[in-house]
Amino acid sequence: MKIAITGSIACGKSTVTKYLLKKKYSVIDADKIGHDILLDFKVKEEIRNIFSEKVFDGKEINRKKLGEIVFNSKEKLALLNKISHPRIREIIIEKLSKENGLVFLDMALLFEANFFDLVDKIIVVHLDYDKQLERLMTRNSLTRKEAEKRISSQLSSDHKKNLADFVIDNNGTIKETEEQVDYILKIIEGEVDDIKN
Repeated sequence: MKIAITGSIACGKSTVTKYLLKKKYSVIDADKIGHDILLDFKVKEEIRNIFSEKVFDGKEINRKKLGEIVFNSKEKLALLNKISHPRIREIIIEKLSKENGLVFLDMALLFEANFFDLVDKIIVVHLDYDKQLERLMTRNSLTRKEAEKRISSQLSSDHKKNLADFVIDNNGTIKETEEQVDYILKIIEGEVDDIKN
């Protein structure tokens, strides 16, 4: 069974993923795949053609400079996604095909990229907007305006909740979040024979 772990930026998805890894579950990290493809020569050339040399430091893409451009323009973000999403999808499908039993796909942009067809169930990690904004500003050293732009570039956490099979409320303590993960795992394990690889 393939289960997605998703949630809007700074809602605590990585807390859930770390806990699953600690419990020895198999997790595919889509964000890492997204970072890795920026090292691919063909992807770099496509990005250079669209965004010019200003997003590069020498031969490598400067993710901060690229982020400043795409998070300030929905059109430019769409152009970047058009380059990156097909390659990310291809790699995810390849990785999922090699897994047996229960596997988790950690992907922030599951809904935005229309990748939800790759999984059987979806878990959304939710955080109230004010806390989300505060965490993002602190974590990424962003101004309020910068953080609001990043949050608005994705579907809202409230919207994602409505698309989920399971919701983890991350407004409490880490222990409370982990207890919710354990409860969901018990439900899922009832549907899967070989739950661990």
